[in-house]
Amino acid sequence: MGFKPLQERYCYYSLDDGTVLGVKPVMVKVFRMVGPDGRPAMGPDGAPAYFYQTQNVTQVLTPDEYKIMSNRELQE
Repeated sequence: MGFKPLQERYCYYSLDDGTVLGVKPVMVKVFRMVGPDGRPAMGPDGAPAYFYQTQNVTQVLTPDEYKIMSNRELQE
């Protein structure tokens, strides 16, 4: 199934050694699930069921690099 990213953002984590780790999941493929009868599968809540593959993209930053990057994002 085709798709286009609307937003892809990093989540940042401060590690015990002071390093900042950024992690961003990026969608690779999306498949609409199909039931045994060939009709689109639905989840228990009635929402369409999808299978998707993602790849994690990571960044490793020093605390100073993270501060500089955060300041730039605030200015934009």
